[in-house]
Amino acid sequence: MVAALKLSWLLIVIGLALDPMCAKAQYGCGADPYINYTHFEACHDFLDGDQNIEEERRDIDFSKCLDRWPELIKGDN
Repeated sequence: MVAALKLSWLLIVIGLALDPMCAKAQYGCGADPYINYTHFEACHDFLDGDQNIEEERRDIDFSKCLDRWPELIKGDN
C-alpha cells in the first residue's frame, strides 16, 4: 500500500516536470508567431503592412485576400 502510494506520487511529480518541457519544445525559439492566425487575420495584418507574415505563412496566397474579403479594402475616409 505504501509502495503504491509512493509510486503514484512519483508519477505525478514526473508528469508535472515533463509538462513544461513539452510546452517549451512546442513553442520554443524559432516557433512561427503566426501559426494560430486564421486566414482572415493573416490577410488583415498583411494588408495593414505586416511584411513578416508573408514570409512566415507561405500556405496562404495573399494575392487573393481582397477577392475573398473585400471588406478589408481601406477607404479614403
